Amino acid sequence: MYKCLCSETFNKPHYFQAHQNICSDVIQENFIKRYEKPNFDNIEFINGVPKVVFVCWFGGYKVDNQQMSKNRFAAFKSLVENIGVPVILITSKNFPSFIKQSHPIHKSFDLLSGVHKSDYMRTYLLHHYGGGYHDIKHREESWQDCWGDWLFDDNIWVYGRRENNRRAIGYPPNCRSIVRNHYNKLVTMGWVICKANTNFTETLLRKIEDVLDRKYLELVAHPGYNSAGYYHENAFQMAEENNYPLRWLEILGEIYHPLMLVVTEHIKYGLPDAIKKKKYS
Repeated sequence: MYKCLCSETFNKPHYFQAHQNICSDVIQENFIKRYEKPNFDNIEFINGVPKVVFVCWFGGYKVDNQQMSKNRFAAFKSLVENIGVPVILITSKNFPSFIKQSHPIHKSFDLLSGVHKSDYMRTYLLHHYGGGYHDIKHREESWQDCWGDWLFDDNIWVYGRRENNRRAIGYPPNCRSIVRNHYNKLVTMGWVICKANTNFTETLLRKIEDVLDRKYLELVAHPGYNSAGYYHENAFQMAEENNYPLRWLEILGEIYHPLMLVVTEHIKYGLPDAIKKKKYS
């Protein structure tokens, strides 16, 4: 038995495939529209922190396409159906609604690759609004009870899932051992809940924008939508001359984990994990 995301079932694989070819784009478009919200209407705030999870999608990498792959869309559907908290999907259509007049987005934003747009926007949103962020990954455990007493503890700024191994750690070039040796004190940026306007999020956003300031003219000459850039298979490879100038982790992982080492006393550990073994690309 073959079941489409629209819930229709088929006994024969060729009938199922023919149906999917027609149905999948429409299903995805209609489903995604429900989460491309432009505001916090009907969102609960607990001690100033919105009980919401931001998810960013600007087309992935190596493609200039807003459409999600079949696997990634299945992961997004799993996420919103199981996380137990309202989700706002941030895309090219609705992100302007969340930009603060007092802090415009960086002038290089439109020049970034899809992945780096997501890296920038998650940081921007968590700093200015707080709440949750989640990569597009499959989920089983809910976050319904994760907006709890810690939100009233001024000493806690970040609630996250502790990193499991040294390979998960981002670091600047030539600083590998310094940061990786402390992996078990750090949490992932792939799914996290933050308070707004903390020293941690403020410094993180400023350091990201410092990199974008330095690389602005190179981005103008070699924007992300014209180049694959430097992606996860070569995460720490230096950018080549006359090409997209940002490494895969340069405006998030290389800054996030080293900065977190300075604020470990402000971290709460134990955020329910995502399912990482399922395909999503």
